[in-house]
Amino acid sequence: MKKVLLTNNITVFAVGVDTAAIPLYEKLARVRLPGQGYGNLLPKYASATGGEVLAELTRSAIEGSYSRLTDEARNQYTLGYNSSAPGKSLAYRSIDVRVNRPKLRVYARDGYYPAPPAAK
Repeated sequence: MKKVLLTNNITVFAVGVDTAAIPLYEKLARVRLPGQGYGNLLPKYASATGGEVLAELTRSAIEGSYSRLTDEARNQYTLGYNSSAPGKSLAYRSIDVRVNRPKLRVYARDGYYPAPPAAK
């Protein structure tokens, strides 16, 4: 799933509600028991794609978080560059985005999978 999100330039923003908003429950959901699969993968996908997950319990807090996330999603910048990576490897490529501006929050993906070469 992570590869699909990154290959298609999808950023995950989410608001956790109900039991997902309870801090201790969230930590327990991340524990992987052998043979039981994984718990809440949403924070992992949000972090990897440069998004964010907020956890809220009340209706007004949920509405406020949803409003904040939609504002953030509308006010994003896209950075582009030409890779100097040799060959046509489709392997995962790590990136690190830094800014030289105090008090500026940067949400950026950890890396990406390059698009496959165009068919001839």
